[in-house]
Amino acid sequence: RFSRKALRWMRPSSPAMPTPGTEVAICAVDELPEGGMKHIEHMGFDLLLVKLDGKFHTLDDACTVSWAMLSTGTLDSANRAVMCPQCKSAFDLETGKPKSGPAKFPLTVYETHVVGDEVIVNFTY
Repeated sequence: RFSRKALRWMRPSSPAMPTPGTEVAICAVDELPEGGMKHIEHMGFDLLLVKLDGKFHTLDDACTVSWAMLSTGTLDSANRAVMCPQCKSAFDLETGKPKSGPAKFPLTVYETHVVGDEVIVNFTY
């Protein structure tokens, strides 16, 4: 067995892959209306972009139970959560943690902010 550190050095590097802390523009601010959800695929990552109360949130788009795309689910504005269309798990927009349903594992949440007219995601994986 190899340690995580050893595995990191064994991986081939690719100049096309974002490095930790890389900021990437994923869409224009006006592409997503208030209360909207959008699937974005970037570099093989399926992302869910949500705009709620004027703030953008980016999380993994795949449910940790059913692997269904959360972007096809529903947004629970009152609880600040997105609900899986298949298993009905609800995930917190701020933390990615499950709020209800069969899900036990959280989604990855990406730091998201606006610069000018672009929505920027900071990839930290």
